[in-house]
Amino acid sequence: MVAAGAILALVLMAIRAASNDKPLRRDLQGAILYLVSFLLIRFVGDRVKDLVPDHANKVVRVAWLVALSFGLIRAGVSLALAFLRVRSSVPTPKIVRDVIDVVLYAIAAITIFKSQLDVDLSGVLATSAVLSVVIGLALQDTLGNLFAGLSIQLERPFQVGDYVSIGEHTGKVLQVAWRATRMETFRREVITLPNSILSKTPVKNFSRASQPVGIDLYVHLSYEAPPNAVREAMMQTITSVPNVLSEPGCKVRVWGYDENGVKWQVRYFVADYLHADNAMDEFYTRLWYRLRREGIEIPYPQRTLHFKEAQPQQEVPDERVAGLLDSVEIFAVLDRRAREELRKEMQLRRFGRGERIIQEGAQGHTFYLVVSGEVSVRAGSGDAEVARLKRGQYFGEMSLLTGEPRAATVLAASDAVLLELDRPVFARLFGEHQGLARELSAILAQRRSQLKAAAEAAGGSAEIGREAGRIFSRLKQIFGLKGE
Repeated sequence: MVAAGAILALVLMAIRAASNDKPLRRDLQGAILYLVSFLLIRFVGDRVKDLVPDHANKVVRVAWLVALSFGLIRAGVSLALAFLRVRSSVPTPKIVRDVIDVVLYAIAAITIFKSQLDVDLSGVLATSAVLSVVIGLALQDTLGNLFAGLSIQLERPFQVGDYVSIGEHTGKVLQVAWRATRMETFRREVITLPNSILSKTPVKNFSRASQPVGIDLYVHLSYEAPPNAVREAMMQTITSVPNVLSEPGCKVRVWGYDENGVKWQVRYFVADYLHADNAMDEFYTRLWYRLRREGIEIPYPQRTLHFKEAQPQQEVPDERVAGLLDSVEIFAVLDRRAREELRKEMQLRRFGRGERIIQEGAQGHTFYLVVSGEVSVRAGSGDAEVARLKRGQYFGEMSLLTGEPRAATVLAASDAVLLELDRPVFARLFGEHQGLARELSAILAQRRSQLKAAAEAAGGSAEIGREAGRIFSRLKQIFGLKGE
């Protein structure tokens, strides 16, 4: 038996030296220590067995039998778990290995004590119920932590080396032991969390399967800033930050309207959670400069009382509006004073990108002049774009003046500022300016003919004249014109 134990110890040493499996090397180290202890105890026992009483020899015998059995158990479990690791990519939790070892150690020890020392366990078993109650009450917290730790290891919500958030603590998992789990925060603090508490607390794992980690940030900005302009500025800023992944893509969304301003959510992804805080710092820093350049206010977290002025501040200067009216041919027939009055009656309308301004087939009572941005004119069942209107161009005049349904759908291709006129304004103009209706009819007929490829191909002035007459008749009918 001594020779077999020595050979086994040498074999385990050779396996340990040749293996690169760290768990196997660690487990075999324990098995080798048990076998070496067996050899030493057996050697010493054989030398002194004639010098000590029989009961002492029994104790020595029990000692080397326990050491030998523990060594065999540890070696067998270590090799079996190493085989499982080869067959499966998921490592066996250490606490599971410890439970297997302890159970087998207990069985071996009880068997040896029974056979070698004639220890009768019946009395212990008879009082097991009382002992269970006493031990359960005395070790309630310890046993709770033990089973909670075992459950954590079996379910594996995280493992050593993962970055997790548990309650108010965020950091790297250092150890999952029988009683508690230890984690190191980014401030190099080591937090010890009892397993029984950890098993009842939601856990966020930022290191699973090497997947990108998503981070959400929230920013309050002024109500005066156009949402699409803010979204573009924030998106360009977050995508320019180092360590922010391009895939999955970043998202910028309006999250709500709060007392402090419009609440924005920014979601970005990093490959490693270690980079999350650095990316956040870089984003906030760059965003401050970008917002300052764009003139977008970051409101203070306080309530501000705004007193409405008697004359609200104009978003578009009067000189700019006057210049736009001078460039529109349908208003060229008006004198300077009439255009000045018209300027005062125009209403400013702001549309965000993608918003629908007018709908094809609907009745129209408004006319629009583009101040800034672009609008897309779309027609037909395919909703194909047929024109793109920019600053100084206009639309909606035909439906407003003739009562015809809208001939196309118009969408804001970008954030757009428009000036709006309604039908009562034109009714006043027709009443104050004799001959205006007939002149506008000719201009509208010319504009319509230019928009129709068939009319352009015909190219006849008679066609335009008939169209002008038809439009003029509609004007007279809708606006009740007499004597024109």
